[in-house]
Amino acid sequence: MSLEQIQLYVLILPPILYAGLALSIRPPWRIIGLSLLTGFVVGCLNLLGDIFAYNQGWWHYPFTTANHAPLTFYLAAALFYGAGIIGLVGWWARKRFGWRGGVVLLVVFPLWGLLRDFGGSALYNQAQTMIVWGKGFVPVAADFLLWASAGAAGFFTMVGVEKWQDRREK
Repeated sequence: MSLEQIQLYVLILPPILYAGLALSIRPPWRIIGLSLLTGFVVGCLNLLGDIFAYNQGWWHYPFTTANHAPLTFYLAAALFYGAGIIGLVGWWARKRFGWRGGVVLLVVFPLWGLLRDFGGSALYNQAQTMIVWGKGFVPVAADFLLWASAGAAGFFTMVGVEKWQDRREK
């Protein structure tokens, strides 16, 4: 699969998946907006984390001369992982299970991210054309911490703005 084909999938699938999550969870419009803010936070941190990792030699994308992946990758991560999983699923988990639901999401999210990044690149038949990992444990730990910090920042941004809006309405 070529980079252009991957970018096409990256532009098509996340909006469909996000819409599917929104239709199945059925949040209020206010939560849709807040989830998009959450996605922006997660996407920006993902980009900054990749730039930092490149400069540290932890991982890089060999198909580009930039110190990060194509911006379409970050838009996809922002929409599906940030807005969809952290935003919508996080809101639903807190609504359904209280804070325990949010805590479970914040634990599972970086584990899933780590599995996706390392497992996906190992299974992908052209793994070395997608991402090149540095040696040792540090890239693994850095990837986990990037997913954990981006997820937590998005989650607590949404919780904070939601509480602020609730207080402002009173």
